[in-house]
Amino acid sequence: MNDSIRPTRLDLRHLRYALAVADASGFRAAAETLNIAQPAISKAVKDTETDLGFRIFDRSGPRVVPTPEGAVFLEDARQTVAQFERTIRASRRNAAGARGHIIVGYSALATSRQISEALDAFHRSVPGVQVEMHVMSTDNMLKNLKSGQIDLGFLLSHPTVGAPGIDQMPVWRSRIGVVAPAGEMPSEVKDLESTPFVMGLRENWRSWRALLDSACDQVNLAPVVVDEAWDVQVILQRVAERRGMTFFPMSMADSLPAALTLAPVAGLDAEATISMAWSLKADTGLLRQFRNHFPPLG
Repeated sequence: MNDSIRPTRLDLRHLRYALAVADASGFRAAAETLNIAQPAISKAVKDTETDLGFRIFDRSGPRVVPTPEGAVFLEDARQTVAQFERTIRASRRNAAGARGHIIVGYSALATSRQISEALDAFHRSVPGVQVEMHVMSTDNMLKNLKSGQIDLGFLLSHPTVGAPGIDQMPVWRSRIGVVAPAGEMPSEVKDLESTPFVMGLRENWRSWRALLDSACDQVNLAPVVVDEAWDVQVILQRVAERRGMTFFPMSMADSLPAALTLAPVAGLDAEATISMAWSLKADTGLLRQFRNHFPPLG
C-alpha cells in the first residue's frame, strides 16, 4: 500500500503535543506547559514521527528545532487543531441559533466607517451570522490567518506585508493626515519641519513607518520623533497631552477622541491602502459572501 494513503493511528492529542514541543523549543518545557509527564510527550512525538516516516524535530542542538519536513507538518497541524476548535465553537453557537461564525482581525489603522457599514450590510443580507472583531498587529494577523485562528484580516497594504498562502484584496484608500490637539492643526508641510512627533514603535508598526518614511521623503520632510509607543491609544493620549503630533489615515477621523483632530495637510498627498486578507486554504462560501460586501478597488 502507498504510504501516503495508509491508515494512521494519530489523533489530535499527537498534534497538540508536537505543537507544544515546537512552541516551547523543548520537551521538558512543553511538559511543564501542558502539566503532564515528559515521557508521555516524548512517546507521543516519537509515535507521530514513526507514523509519518520522518523526524519532526532535530534534537542534536541545545534547543529542539523543527526539521524542514517537520516545519511543514507543524504548520498544517496548527491549522488542523485551530479548525477543529473553531468547528466545536461554531457548532455550539449553531445549536444556540447562530447561522455561522466569522473571526476578523484588523489593524488599528483599518478602523473606519467602511468596516462598520459593510458589516451592517452583511448582517442584513445574512442574518444570524456572528462576526467577532479583534484588533491586532499585522504580524499577528498574518500568523493567525495561516494557523486558522482568524478567518479574515484588514491590514495596511505594503510590499513588506504578506505571507505564502495568504491572498489580499485592496478595499479602500485614504489620504494620510496629521493628528493634533483640536485647534492646533498645521496647514502646510513646511509647518511640520520642527514639530515634535509621537510614532508607533517601528518594531510593531514596520509597514506603517516604512510608508511614512517614503511619504516624508517625497516632500523633503524629516519628522522630529520625540516619543514612540506600542499601542495606538497610548499614541493618541500623548498627542492629547501635547507631547507631539502623529500621522494616521484620514479614514480614522470618526474614531478619534473629541480632543483631537485628524486633517489633511497641504503638500502631503500620500495615501494608505487597506486590504482584506484571507487564507487560500481556509476559504469558504460564507467568507466569500462576507468579502462581497467590500468591493475591490478599481
